[in-house]
Amino acid sequence: MNSSPAWGSLLSQLYATQMRKIDSAFEDLLDRSINISTKTRSKASDSHNHLRDFLVAERTRDASFPRVLSKADSDFLGGSFARHTKNWPLDDIDVYIPLDGTGLFYMENGRRLPYTVVSDGLLRWNPLCSDRWMNGQFISTAKLVSEFARVLARHYPRETEVRANGECVTVRMKQGQTTNSDGLGYDVVPCFLLKPDAPNQFEFYLMPDGAGGWQRTNPKVDTDLCEILNAFHNKIYRKVVKLVKYWNGILLNSSFSSYYIEFAVSLEFWKLKKENKALTSISEGLAIGFGALERAFLAGDQTPWISGAPPIEKPILTPGQCLSVSLGKITSELAVAYEKSGNEGEAHRQWASLFGSGYQKV
Repeated sequence: MNSSPAWGSLLSQLYATQMRKIDSAFEDLLDRSINISTKTRSKASDSHNHLRDFLVAERTRDASFPRVLSKADSDFLGGSFARHTKNWPLDDIDVYIPLDGTGLFYMENGRRLPYTVVSDGLLRWNPLCSDRWMNGQFISTAKLVSEFARVLARHYPRETEVRANGECVTVRMKQGQTTNSDGLGYDVVPCFLLKPDAPNQFEFYLMPDGAGGWQRTNPKVDTDLCEILNAFHNKIYRKVVKLVKYWNGILLNSSFSSYYIEFAVSLEFWKLKKENKALTSISEGLAIGFGALERAFLAGDQTPWISGAPPIEKPILTPGQCLSVSLGKITSELAVAYEKSGNEGEAHRQWASLFGSGYQKV
């Protein structure tokens, strides 16, 4: 009877050893095929900082260009690059340019809504209130994006593709201009920061929606949440998100949007945090992640954190792809069960069936 605790301790030690071996295989896969190198991130940082500095300084060259916030807010990065959940190759970086809202109001259907368009309080007159940027009484999202594209095209060499792309301005550098074989790219998003009059609401950004209107977003909320979840879950969260995205690419031809995956996984990791249950292995995190993705897909579109923001749309999958989503959950849970039972070889085989030849036993 006294041997039971000792036997349980032995099993726990064995399981911990198996987890370390499995996690080492995932770390190897991340390093070889998924992570963006520190050197590449550093070069990308220099490049996007140059772009941001150029737009901030454009008003000194052209008084009709809008002023970028510098006190109440400032330009910032969003998306998976900012959250460190971007997989190789580094083909796009979201750059948000919050504009000074002096003299502007948020209107919908002829009614002023209870939000303040943030300004630095330094302008006497807002250059956005001119025909260059407005369509009648309203700022035109089409003009805003096209004028930003025109200014950026003047700045970059002809080898760089710069074009208005509905929601943003895309800047794509050709091969050879960067160390990235696919060419580095940016999505430049002119936007406005709005603060609700009600104290219990998130502030948000208004950005072009690509259809002549505006949509709400706040990428800073996602970035902050990512930092919280990664720290609480022993630096596992980002690795799980990247690995599920990798699986989506090799098995489903990237049918799920990157953000759909990340949002679904973050919800489950947030629930665990609220229960004070921190994950300690990548493999356990993947079982949670694949289960989260299947539940989200079966439920449909996801509702974002920001009230009034567009839904995060689920993809249309073939029957075979739907089966792959279910198998992702089943296989990952089975692999973890094999780990816990001490069957390392079978656990490796289950993970390899999900991640293909890229997954290799270390």
